[in-house]
Amino acid sequence: MQAGAVQPPNTHDPCAKAGRDVCGTTGVGFYKTYQYGVRWFGDYTGVVPDANKSFCIDLGYWYPSAKDKFALDDAIGLANSQGRAISLLNREKLAYAVWAYGRSSNPDRQAAVMLYVHSLMGDARPGEIDPAAISANVATIDKQISADADRFHGPYRLSSRVSGPLKAGQQSGAVLRILSASGAAMPDLELGLTSAGVSGVPKSVTTNAQGIAQLSFRPTAATGVSISVASQPVAANVPTVYKATTPAAAQNAQRIVTPASQQVTGSVTGHVTKGHIAVTSKASPATQIAGHVVRDHITITGATATWNAKVTVTIQGPFASASDVACGHAAWTGSFPAHGPGSYTSPVAAVNRPGWYVFQLRVPGDATNVGVRSSCADPAERFFVQAQPTLSTTVSAATVAPGTPIFDRVTIGSLAGESVTVGVDLFGPFASTSAIDCGGTPVWGGSVPAKANGSYKTATFTPTVPGVYTYRAQIASTSLVRGSQGACGEAAETTVVTAKPVVKTHASSTQVRPGGQISDEVDVSGSGAFHVTVTVSLFGPFDTRGGINCSGTPVGTVKVEAKGDGTYTTAPVTLGKVGYYTFQESIPATTQSAGFSGKCAETAETTLVAAHPTVTTLVSSDVVRPGSGLSDHIKVSGLGETAAAVQVALYGPFASKAAIRCTGKPYSQTVVTAQGDGDFRSPPVRIAQAGFYTFHETLVARPNVAGAETVCADTAETSLGAPAIITGRGDVTHVVSVKATPPGAPVRIQVPSLRIDAPVIASAIDLKQGVLGVPADIHKTGWWADGATPVDSTGTVLIAGHVDSAAAGAGAFFPLKQARRGTLVQVTTAAGQTKTYKVVSVETMLKENLPTRIWSQKGRNHLVVVTCGGPFDPATKHYRDNVVITAVPA
Repeated sequence: MQAGAVQPPNTHDPCAKAGRDVCGTTGVGFYKTYQYGVRWFGDYTGVVPDANKSFCIDLGYWYPSAKDKFALDDAIGLANSQGRAISLLNREKLAYAVWAYGRSSNPDRQAAVMLYVHSLMGDARPGEIDPAAISANVATIDKQISADADRFHGPYRLSSRVSGPLKAGQQSGAVLRILSASGAAMPDLELGLTSAGVSGVPKSVTTNAQGIAQLSFRPTAATGVSISVASQPVAANVPTVYKATTPAAAQNAQRIVTPASQQVTGSVTGHVTKGHIAVTSKASPATQIAGHVVRDHITITGATATWNAKVTVTIQGPFASASDVACGHAAWTGSFPAHGPGSYTSPVAAVNRPGWYVFQLRVPGDATNVGVRSSCADPAERFFVQAQPTLSTTVSAATVAPGTPIFDRVTIGSLAGESVTVGVDLFGPFASTSAIDCGGTPVWGGSVPAKANGSYKTATFTPTVPGVYTYRAQIASTSLVRGSQGACGEAAETTVVTAKPVVKTHASSTQVRPGGQISDEVDVSGSGAFHVTVTVSLFGPFDTRGGINCSGTPVGTVKVEAKGDGTYTTAPVTLGKVGYYTFQESIPATTQSAGFSGKCAETAETTLVAAHPTVTTLVSSDVVRPGSGLSDHIKVSGLGETAAAVQVALYGPFASKAAIRCTGKPYSQTVVTAQGDGDFRSPPVRIAQAGFYTFHETLVARPNVAGAETVCADTAETSLGAPAIITGRGDVTHVVSVKATPPGAPVRIQVPSLRIDAPVIASAIDLKQGVLGVPADIHKTGWWADGATPVDSTGTVLIAGHVDSAAAGAGAFFPLKQARRGTLVQVTTAAGQTKTYKVVSVETMLKENLPTRIWSQKGRNHLVVVTCGGPFDPATKHYRDNVVITAVPA
């Protein structure tokens, strides 16, 4: 169709202003300015009544307007604005593109359709309809439109293929496709369906991505089938073209095309032959018990929906084995109505004899369907029937004494004419019903033959061991009989053989010291397999064996869980107090066991706890000043938790250790109560005068407690009341004689630097004056004989001497006050040895402050030399001070 000229005769477009449409007919798209000016890329709307979308096919002409009164162009063929004819193939592609892609609301897509349409028209100048000049997305869509138009343009046709020969009542199918002019199958296309002489056809199907639609159906009669197919709208074979009819626009307005469609129709037909009914079935259950019901689950296929008949069902049998199964031995017959193909269940049937059986079916045919009879050789139709005997048993007695015979009564039912052998086992003895276990070796076993339903009795068994016993019966499986086994430990099958336990016991020791441990050995007999609880009570302490009594509250109770006969030992018990103790045992009576109570105070069950305590002591101080307090630290062991009285006597004063005696009237006496083992302290005693004092303790004996006493004059028990040292002008002291002196005793003292050289006399304490006895001869010195000697490794060597005398002048130690640190002192012993000491301190102090340390025998051996010094007091006729020189071995 020719527009009339390459350009419109009148270029003054009434709908254009600055290259844009002012008549409102542009639809979905966009304006773009490029080398050919401003141009609209997209569709038009409102130009043709009832056509929402339209595309121009002439470039460079007026914008279309509704005022131009567009009408169908009925001329044959189509040419572009330059008069060149458009091929039929391009018209078919144009019709596909406008229908398949030109109904979009996407501006890029509509622009691509417009460019593709003009590419088919061939009226563009170079580059004028290049999609790439518009945008990359438009170019991509244009490429897709071109490819699909080449493949899927019209005209179209229906292609169908039926699968196999058609038989009434049998499933069949067809493959449907709508093919384009190129032969390509149209994808995703909905096909409407109507049918006759067939069932299962849906109202519609849709082709898949490969353009194929699968159809499944079943012919309903032995005549024929007809299926009509109508596609959803597809593109028209050629485009629908409109041109302006008003005088001015007829030569100047561009032509337009609108989307147009068509429907592809066709049919699928075929001849149907008579259907052959097929039947499959399965007996259920495959194995059954005699007298219980079975049925056949049946599936009928191949029949038409209109087929109706009565299906006959027979059960053939019984047979001895599966290989013997055959038709002709009907044991049961039944029937059910069937209507068309489907699943059915036969009426229930019961068979009372064991053996093999098979279902057989007869399915009649009709004018459209051929009937069928099932085969007796079908394994799925076989089922096996077995007898399932019932089994119940009862023991002859629920409780018996040891040595009493027992048996089991067995009742059998549901043998269905078969013979069986019943095996019976007896298990035991067990400690309780909860401990019953039938997995081990039975204590007795037997069998009972049973040829008919009824009650039977086993042989007897005589149990001798107390405990719980249980029978268990079972029937072994055979080809026609299902095995049966009774539950283990059923109450009706269980008997208790009662126990009469006896307990013999003895304590682990007949005599222990306080703090010792004893246990009880418990020998249980007569309980058999039963567990019994033995209560073991310990009573005590009692002062005498004759005073033992088991009626009071025990000092301890323990329960021994005896798991049957045997010997059990209780946990050790610590006995803290002295006296007699005895164990007593008892077992409570139960429904399974008699009780037991042991005798009280049996010799084997009695233990004596006797104490042989020891007493050790330590005086509070080895040296104290007269007037100070003195006490004793007492440690008692071996009493355990038993209390005892400790007599504490203090003897003294004594002039020397050798004079100490623990006889006669003590200086002080008291009693301390020891509450068992532990440490105690005696009350302090004030020491009034100088001299040696010693503690002597006696633990007083009591029943089951031996007495004990400390050693007299023990060093740890002895303390010195420190005497004064009076060695000044006018003093008169007397040497207290010492019976014997050791070889290491000093006999001479020399201080060469001070020209001191004096003999040394052994001396003790002058108790009357409360002073150390120093020789009256002022040129002699006194050595405290209860102190250390120069040859000892520890202790103080104490030597005292006069400073002067009113009558005799300067004494042996008159120069002593001139000693200084480092001064050497030599002491010669009775054995002729000389030991040199070096002075480390020279002290002058009031006599009442003379330190007690000079009397101590603790620490390393050292020398202390004492004399008088300081001012002379005429009233007391004494020097006020003592001069104390301390020296260590040089």
